[in-house]
Amino acid sequence: MRYLRNVITGLLVSLLIFNLIGCGEEETTSEATGGVYVVNGKAETLSVLDVSMSEMKNDVLNLGKWPADIKVAGDKAYVVNTGDNNVQIIDLSTLQQIGLINIGENTGPERIAFGDGNKAYVSCLYTNSVKAVDTSSQKVTKDVPVGVGPMGVAVAGKKAYVCNSAYDFTSNSYGKGTVSVVDSSSDTVTKTIEVGINPLEAVTTGSKVVVLCVGNYADVMGQLCIIDSTSDTAEKTVDLGTTPSGIAVSPKNVAYITTFGGLISVDIASGALIHDAGSPLKDFAGGSGIAFSKDGNAYICIADWEGGGNDKVLVMDASEKLVATYKAGGGASIVAVRD
Repeated sequence: MRYLRNVITGLLVSLLIFNLIGCGEEETTSEATGGVYVVNGKAETLSVLDVSMSEMKNDVLNLGKWPADIKVAGDKAYVVNTGDNNVQIIDLSTLQQIGLINIGENTGPERIAFGDGNKAYVSCLYTNSVKAVDTSSQKVTKDVPVGVGPMGVAVAGKKAYVCNSAYDFTSNSYGKGTVSVVDSSSDTVTKTIEVGINPLEAVTTGSKVVVLCVGNYADVMGQLCIIDSTSDTAEKTVDLGTTPSGIAVSPKNVAYITTFGGLISVDIASGALIHDAGSPLKDFAGGSGIAFSKDGNAYICIADWEGGGNDKVLVMDASEKLVATYKAGGGASIVAVRD
């Protein structure tokens, strides 16, 4: 009987240890909230890279028609679907759609940026305006006229900055690029700032608004325009010497810009080129969307628009080295990070 009692006791202890170990592992996994979210423009799906597990899961959720932007706010992602004239709201814990903001018929929404509280701004290409949106009620609260062909939008302080590409559909040409400054307290334009040809993207870092002007895809190359949001003046313009695609700012306050030839970079404080078009980071050639995590890693989309299945996400560490490559979904072109 004593032998049987010892065997039973040993089994109970083993089971208790096993359960304790298992619980510890499960708790660690549940605390891992970081992720990289990739919009596959051709497939119109979402891919998710679990950074803690180094695992990419492709086509986890269907998106709308012509997805053009993704931004993360808290535990939600917002995807702008140009062809469906809406913004899809995704719960990042379940990867399920939990809301849909109707921007309006024939508006052509392009980009989204978040202000204070529940306010967001969505640029609308077809109406030459930006929509103020209440994300809690999922309603458009105001239509704010801006310049011609609005695309990128960013928020600094109590102001939204809207990039006006000035594209003329009739002549297939570009006018003078501008940035409309919108006072978020009144949702009215208070100033228009002249920038380079075809401003498509805007990001903020501190009090600076960094505008990426793509050029005309022919004889006019791209520029980077750095705006001081305290005075709303363009204080620096950097000639890039190539046609850029996407932009993100690293924790070291360096703007990294994707191009066909590789990554180029600009120091925001000085406006000096670090990697120029003649000496880009070639491991990341052909990139489009780019986003940084707080640890300094960059995630760069490489889209295969021919449908050959060569879409991927490259990971660049803080020392500018290629450290990982993941297969992505069709037309992987836009990326956002949740730290």
